[in-house]
Amino acid sequence: MGTLVVVTLLATAAPGEAAGLSRDPVAVIYDRDHALHVLDGGATDDELTLRTQTLASSAWAFFRGTSPLYYRDLGELPASAYATAGGDVWLTGDAHLENTGADRGADNEEQFAVTDTDDAWRGSWTWELRREAVSIVLAGRADGRSASQIAADVDTFVAEYAQWIAKFHGTNDEATWRLTSSNTSDLVGDLIDDSAGDKRADLIAKWTTGGHFKDDPQLQAVPAATRTQLVNAVAAYRTTAGKPLKASEAVVKDVRRRTGAGTGSLGRFRWYVLVEGDTTANSDDRILELKQQVDPAPKQLAPNATTLTGGQRPALALRWLANQSDPLAGWASVGSTPVLVKEKSPFAEDLKIGDLTTSAIWDDTVRDVGRLLAAAHSRADQDIAGTGLAYSADAAIDGAITSVSGLQAETRAFATSYADQVTSDWQAYVTAKNSGRPLF
Repeated sequence: MGTLVVVTLLATAAPGEAAGLSRDPVAVIYDRDHALHVLDGGATDDELTLRTQTLASSAWAFFRGTSPLYYRDLGELPASAYATAGGDVWLTGDAHLENTGADRGADNEEQFAVTDTDDAWRGSWTWELRREAVSIVLAGRADGRSASQIAADVDTFVAEYAQWIAKFHGTNDEATWRLTSSNTSDLVGDLIDDSAGDKRADLIAKWTTGGHFKDDPQLQAVPAATRTQLVNAVAAYRTTAGKPLKASEAVVKDVRRRTGAGTGSLGRFRWYVLVEGDTTANSDDRILELKQQVDPAPKQLAPNATTLTGGQRPALALRWLANQSDPLAGWASVGSTPVLVKEKSPFAEDLKIGDLTTSAIWDDTVRDVGRLLAAAHSRADQDIAGTGLAYSADAAIDGAITSVSGLQAETRAFATSYADQVTSDWQAYVTAKNSGRPLF
């Protein structure tokens, strides 16, 4: 593994602050990525190579792509003073600003929502609150915001989260609440407006022609055996979708392996499958995305929190965590590879941190993200069958937040310190890459 790189956070810290952490971050990432190299028999090494380049590109990209390192570290760092035994909830698992965006809801109304549940798992709400706060610090630094501005952004985010948890406590409003054009503004409102203007035909024209995928370096042809496995996977998947597809809507017209997409998921198989739409016209075809699933990052902290596995776990979590989420989300296996199946949405407009250009936009956006997280944590509990939670998640969290100002101070300190750690880890990764050290 080479020379041990020891990275230490603060020598002493108050409860919840990062302290006494030492490990070789490159080795931790190597172990995870090497396991994927072995699991896929080297077939995704092109993506793993791209992953090393992406992780080395910036501290922000490094953080986005290393959620397993974050959860590994949480296992050593002091727990939040506001964490409660038995207060575990369903988490998106990989909370950060760019895992939110606008899309068309299942009822055909555009909304702003969480977009990624690949790492969904049950655990402490504080794990996710902290991760989102770290993302705010790193994104703020990337955008050139001052330390005082970033601290204010984190405080605003935490206060908004706590306020909406309190609102949802005892009302059950989280079951129907969501962010739409009627209750948001600035960047999020613009994303929703952009989503409303998107057309399915435009996405189909971008990727396909004449009922087949176009020649594109990001769309690779697959062997005949893989095509057969994909056809079988779609046939098995269609009845698992929230809105099951009819057999006529699951007719496979073409398949490709999609490369170059994502950050944390780089190195996993991802396939696009073109299926027949509502009519035989090519313009209303659908593109299904089948993404390989592995153990989610938070599982290492709570290995027995749920028995859900494979693509079923993130598909069900998406339904539970986001109101009016993708009705086509479901699951299957491509051969022995478990996959989450979702539509490649024609209406998706992802939030990008480079679009956070003013303090007013930052303020509105972190408020909206705080609301989304509060609603997600509040939804997936005793009110929805199958979650495994026999209590009110919002009541448990609200009871745990005994001091909003205390939670703000603790989260701010953790996020600032851990963002420093991420930057140091990223620099160690860049050094390892430049020295030719094996990274997967």
